[in-house]
Amino acid sequence: MRSTCKKIEIKTELFIVFFLAFVSGLFKDVLIFFLIILIHEVGHVTTSLLYGWKIKKVSFGICGGFITYDDEIDKSFKEEFLIATSGFTFQILFYLAAVFFFDNDIISLKEISLIRKYHYSILLFNLLPIIPLDGSKIINVLLNVFLPYKLSLRITSLTSFLFTIITIMFFLLFKLKIEVSYLMILVFLIKKLITYYKDIPHLFNRFLFERFSYSTKSKKQRVINGFYLDKLRRQKKHVFIIGKKRYTEKEILTKIFD
Repeated sequence: MRSTCKKIEIKTELFIVFFLAFVSGLFKDVLIFFLIILIHEVGHVTTSLLYGWKIKKVSFGICGGFITYDDEIDKSFKEEFLIATSGFTFQILFYLAAVFFFDNDIISLKEISLIRKYHYSILLFNLLPIIPLDGSKIINVLLNVFLPYKLSLRITSLTSFLFTIITIMFFLLFKLKIEVSYLMILVFLIKKLITYYKDIPHLFNRFLFERFSYSTKSKKQRVINGFYLDKLRRQKKHVFIIGKKRYTEKEILTKIFD
């Protein structure tokens, strides 16, 4: 955990937000908001360390906290799902603890009201299936269970685009007040989404190289008729039938990378 603390990056704009909150009398609001985000990310970090995932960086900014990994793509579905949902678990436990403290007169009505407000806001926001939010990670891992890896990336990307458009239309149709912070978050999400979409070929090539370099531990085997690398799945072994000959996944990938 100590080595992980050294990988924490706090963006400069976050300090500016805290300073502005302090001078404007909204320091408690901002403090509670980012405390919930911190608890949420502690959930992800704790579960990642529990399963031995290699954390590269934990960054905090005005759009929340985000973790990047320096690890293999073809990890366990169970581990990936639990890591993606552990932020919600820790956040809910924190909220239940806050309710207990309120019931026992340890925290005030104003404080529990702020905690409730930001808890549900952050919870619902992170459930949106928009990259890089947790909702998109949950959908992606579920897609990977049933579909080829590259197709899962494309569907996750398409789903993110659709829900981004739906979210914008929701604000416009109901004429909701659009604050500067909302626009900043929207720009951030669109930027991340575009980067993710452009990065799909690189992610797929990295996946192929991983499968070439390391043998998968899965015993489940799938047969692919023809030279279709796009049909490769995570957590599966593959046999290619080309013409009347059978090739192992290793033989096919060796032809490519050698």
